[in-house]
Amino acid sequence: NLGSDGVHIIDPFTGTGTFVTRLLQSGLIPPERLEYKYKHEIHANEIVLLAYYIAAINIEHVFHEITGKDYQPFEGICLTDTFALYEQDHDMVANLLPDNSERRTRQKALDIRVIMGNPPYSAGQTSANDNNANVAYTNLDKRIAETYAQHSSATNKNALYDSYIRSIRWASDRITKDTDKGVIGFVTNGSFVDSNTADGLRKCLVDEFSSLYIFHLRLLLYS
Repeated sequence: NLGSDGVHIIDPFTGTGTFVTRLLQSGLIPPERLEYKYKHEIHANEIVLLAYYIAAINIEHVFHEITGKDYQPFEGICLTDTFALYEQDHDMVANLLPDNSERRTRQKALDIRVIMGNPPYSAGQTSANDNNANVAYTNLDKRIAETYAQHSSATNKNALYDSYIRSIRWASDRITKDTDKGVIGFVTNGSFVDSNTADGLRKCLVDEFSSLYIFHLRLLLYS
């Protein structure tokens, strides 16, 4: 279960830390295991500096509130672009933030078993003025090309490089890196469920996972 030894949990796009704080509050991790998990086996990444600081404060405050223990910094959070973690050994802030660089290195070596969160989206945004303009990730995009795109019958496959689909590809590869066992839970755009472009994605999901659970909120709303 989530409280077991060796079950590392990560929110790779943590924003202001909502998913991690709710995890701490959920009771899914037994109280006697909470401090150990907080210190060693719960992780989060964020690339926006302000959100990073807010997330750290939120997570630390919730842990302090739940446990009543002395205030402890949350050392599982990294200021980083999750997609770029495996594109390069060092990022542009490595020399400025050596502690953060060490955290990134440690995280890359972990056997991550649970990946959760709310990935960004970016399809069709190419201008530098867009909120989530597309950035090229050579290794990650190569994996999409040889899996989702290769099995797609669509002519235009640009939408397969949307950040939320990149997130699914990244997470699928991350949990298979060590033991081929893990769970992914994402809140995403729902177009992959029935769009023509995503037929290759759907095929790969069926091939790569033993179980798939999809809660389509729009369908639930209208039903």
